[in-house]
Amino acid sequence: MPRYRFEAMSYAGKSERGSVEGESVRAVRQALMAKQLVPVSVELETEWGKQYFWSRWFSKSKPLSRAELAMLTKQVAILVRSGVPIEEALSVLADESSQVHIKAVLQSVVAELRSGLPLSRAIATQMESFDPLYQGVVGAAEQSGKMGQVLTQLAEFLEKRQALKQKAMGALAYPAMLTGVAFLIVLFLMLYVVPQIARVFQNTKQDLPFSTQFVLGLSHFVVTWGWLLAIAIAIAFWFGRRALAKEEVRLRADRALLNLPLVGPLLLGFETARFANTMAMLVSANVPILAALHSARDTLGNAVLRAAIDSTELRLREGTSLARALGSQGVFSPILIHLIRSGEASGKLGEMLKYGAENAEFESEQKTKIVTSLLEPILILVMGLMVLGIVMAVMQPILEMNSGVR
Repeated sequence: MPRYRFEAMSYAGKSERGSVEGESVRAVRQALMAKQLVPVSVELETEWGKQYFWSRWFSKSKPLSRAELAMLTKQVAILVRSGVPIEEALSVLADESSQVHIKAVLQSVVAELRSGLPLSRAIATQMESFDPLYQGVVGAAEQSGKMGQVLTQLAEFLEKRQALKQKAMGALAYPAMLTGVAFLIVLFLMLYVVPQIARVFQNTKQDLPFSTQFVLGLSHFVVTWGWLLAIAIAIAFWFGRRALAKEEVRLRADRALLNLPLVGPLLLGFETARFANTMAMLVSANVPILAALHSARDTLGNAVLRAAIDSTELRLREGTSLARALGSQGVFSPILIHLIRSGEASGKLGEMLKYGAENAEFESEQKTKIVTSLLEPILILVMGLMVLGIVMAVMQPILEMNSGVR
């Protein structure tokens, strides 16, 4: 019988921790409540964790990453489509896994399955690893009886979502590296090089050009008050995050992002691809359209697009078609709306949404190439001009001194 670690509160308000044997998380919770303890957390204790305290501590609440979730889903789908029962498939993967946190998550789900819970409710006990979208798809697969087929589609969706994220991050990696290098070079010049040259100018008591005085003054400010500037930036960042937590501020900021010349269309393309991919997978899994919309909404990162989906849901409840409801928001591309309209008319909405996602991904990749091809030389030029400006401001008085000596 598996052993579980628990943290609970007594009716007197006293916290208690320990470990206890049980058939499942639900059985342990019921046993704790029978002892007049309110369970706060119940987690499976692995044999490996008993032997290695520190590893158990660091992996105590570590969820599955997106890459790990996609890999596991694909493995489970293959086993289920081969005729292996879902409980046995998860047990095999748990036994073969060399990662402690993966083993713990799978063993916990298996324990819940053995207690009589369906898979959708068993994975709900591991909310950090299996989000509501994942749970909804599994629940739809249980109702349709096509667990292997739906899990295969889910695995493909997770892999595509991860690939889309990596493309977006990869597009930003080189510009971010250039910006970081430029910042470090300028910081090095201001903190180390310019102050040493400033001492030379102080000894000569030479009249300095305005550009040199400006660079020396800026360097002095960074050396003297740089720590205060760093604190001010940190405080501004903290207040900015607090402000963005408010719905109205976040809505304005995200609308401004969408209106930016190059960044806006690129961001909209990636968000459209994510939305269409999610909707295609959910509709293909026979998830009701309103539930699919709600789940797809939660995958979007832009508040303007989320608000558009909320408005679409309201219009759908009033009897409007999905294409007309989405098209009235004026956010998503006409191509996607046209494909959705065709899918509703032909009864192949999932297939048309998939085409829409592929089209949005293709357009996003093309726009990304254009943006990066323009951004890279601009950043290099700006970085070179900044360094050249500092060097010229410092070298100009030195060249004048040499001219005077001759």
